[in-house]
This record gives sequence, structure tokens and C-alpha cells, in this order.
Amino acid sequence: MNSSIRHIRIACYALIAKDSGSIASANYLIIKDLLNNGYEIDFYALKGFQNVDDFLSYQNFHYIPISLKSIQSVWDNLEKLPKNGGILYTLWSKISTAIYFNLLKKIAQENHNGNPYDMVLVLGLPNFFELNGVHKISWLQGTLDTEIAIIDKLKDQIISLSGLTEYIKLKLFYMLRSFTYTKVANSSDLFIGGSQWTKVSLELSGLKNVHALPYPIDIELFKPQELMPKRTDDQIRFLWLGRIVPRKRLDLLLDAIALLISENQNVHLTIIGSFAYANGYSQLLDRFKYPERITYAPGINRLDVPNLMSSIDVLVQTSEAEDFGSSVAEALCCGVPVIVGTTNGTKDYIGSSSWVFAEYTVQSLKKTMEVAIESIKTHKEEISRNCRLVAEQEFSTHKVISKFEELYRQNL
Repeated sequence: MNSSIRHIRIACYALIAKDSGSIASANYLIIKDLLNNGYEIDFYALKGFQNVDDFLSYQNFHYIPISLKSIQSVWDNLEKLPKNGGILYTLWSKISTAIYFNLLKKIAQENHNGNPYDMVLVLGLPNFFELNGVHKISWLQGTLDTEIAIIDKLKDQIISLSGLTEYIKLKLFYMLRSFTYTKVANSSDLFIGGSQWTKVSLELSGLKNVHALPYPIDIELFKPQELMPKRTDDQIRFLWLGRIVPRKRLDLLLDAIALLISENQNVHLTIIGSFAYANGYSQLLDRFKYPERITYAPGINRLDVPNLMSSIDVLVQTSEAEDFGSSVAEALCCGVPVIVGTTNGTKDYIGSSSWVFAEYTVQSLKKTMEVAIESIKTHKEEISRNCRLVAEQEFSTHKVISKFEELYRQNL
């Protein structure tokens, strides 16, 4: 680490989970590397909500739990209601979050008055700390309002599968979220998004000083599995890995794979992911014409993902408006090529041995999958090596944090 940024005191807020398949695992790696580089971190979190055990041995890590017993008792009662309390659950979520953040800000201000911070770092959300004279950084998980546009685009599909009520609920939820996020333009001195696509989208939303950095991946955990037995069949196996919501466009992938099967392509699709919201989307699987060619599971232990990757040929992520696809990065780390769309920001990092489909249509995706099939048949080992090399260059925690430090230095 550059000596000019040693002994930096950070007030930090983030959702962390070492073995999560989401951005929470990347946040874990970010905090760990910053600690190893000598930064002093005060980590603020709701008491009992985050597992910080791995960091407690660091002398430069200080866990500051926020206790809200009265709020938690209300949460416990709402959990007993049907569907997690419905509208009451949603309203209390907004109210309790506001109370929690106000208390957190008050405690952080008191700590700052006694021993000033040099940096505020909020991972996954817009900054909410109000500390004068402190450099504030928001490492955002995605854009501020693009979800609404996708929900409008897919209105007919959502209503067909989930009903008008579900569509209205989604629309209202993301309108409220977008309204809340419009207040963040001046909340930070530096904004970071997961890709150039996110950077441009955030700038169009009115944010200034936005930069793009990939999220780090544990490249020692996610790597080609050399000892796994080699397959002897000639079937091309595609993988979907991640939650299933309208924006992720599982419908496109299912329709494209069905067309390939109808043209006698020897392909198989494994789908691993839960139906997160928009009740009714599981009908996409129920209606699939070739059920023997798909395998579905609602989830997988993250530690088992590298072995899963060794059994497939291509990961496909058909998401629209995607900030950064963790499963795409994990596949590349394991030497598996990927297919993504034009508004998937992860395309910045996939290299020349993976593919981008030009339009969010079944035919465009199908054609790209056909190109991938032919390439895998003739150059699989070379493609795998190239994917791993790209991943080591882009997703190494050390390299990502070095770029973050440079951004911080440049913006002081």
C-alpha cells in the first residue's frame, strides 16, 4: 500500500457474508484486504445481524453493534403474520430502517467528534453518514432507477404470469425506491459502480464523480478443478446460476434452448436459483416443452460452485440492466466462458473468449449460443485458459483494492 494513505480511519457500513453468492461476499473481501493493508475500520451494523468473527482478531477492526430491541420485537411479531406481514411488514421495514440509520448516524458522529474519521465507506448503498470534513465514498450495488424501466417493459409478461396486483406492487415498490435514491446526488464525494454500464447509468441519474470497478472474487476458491473426471459425452451443457426475477430474463433463455433442442442440438440446461419475487414465474419451468433437458434446483452451497462449474460448458446470464454478475465472474475464474447481453455491465470484463448477444430477443440469444457451441467443440481448452487469465487480471482482490486506493488518492 502507498505510504501516503496509511493509518486511514474509516467509518464503514456494509452487508458482509463470506460464503454468500451475492455482493456480500465481495464486500467481505474488500474489508479484509483493507484491514490487511493497515486501514483502521469502525464497522457499524445492527447487533446480531452480521457475522464479523473473522475480523475480530484484527487490532485495526472495531465492531460497533447498534442495538434496537424495541424494533426487533416488532419484527418478530410481524414474522408471524401471513406472507411476512404483507403491507405492514413493508411499512415497518421503511420506518425501522429510518430509525436505525438515524441512531447509527448519531453514534458515528459522536465517535467522529472524539477521534475523527478520514473516510466514510458504504458498500452496497448510497452513503447516509453525515460527517463534516470526511471523504465519503459510496460503492453502489447497481443503478438508482433502471428497475422501473424493465418492469414497464415486461408489464404484459409480469401480469400474465403473476397477475395485475403483483405488477402494481412491484411498480410501487420500485417507484418508492427510486424516489428515495434521488436524494443521494450529494451524499458522497466519490461513487463507484460495478461496470462502465453502471457508471453511465448513474451519471444519467445526476450523480457526479462516478467511477467503475469490478467486484473482487476469491480466485483461490473459484478456479478450474483439475482433479475432476473429464466428461466423455458430447452434450453441451449450459448453466443459469442466480435468483429468478423478471429482469433476469429466464424466459429468453428457456425459449432459446427450446429452439436449439427443436433443431436437434444436443444441449442441456441446468437452472439453479430461487424465484425471489413476482409469484407465478415458476410457470416458465412448468410450461417448458422439453423437461428432460433441464435440471432445476433452488440453490447451491457456494463452496460447491467450483465443482458445478467443472461440469458445464457455458454460463448464460440473460439479465437486463445488470450492474455486475457475480456468477459470471465466478464462472470465468473457473475457466468457464459466459454469454451475457448488451446491458450486462459484466461484459466489460469477460475478454475475447466469451460472447455478448446483440439484442434481448430469442433469435439473437440463440445465434450467440450456436456460436458458443461450435467454439466449445473446437477450442474448449484454449477458451478455458483464456477465461482464467482474464479473471486473474480483473477480479483479484489485491488488484481491485489497488485500483480503489488509487481512486481514493486521486480524489483527496
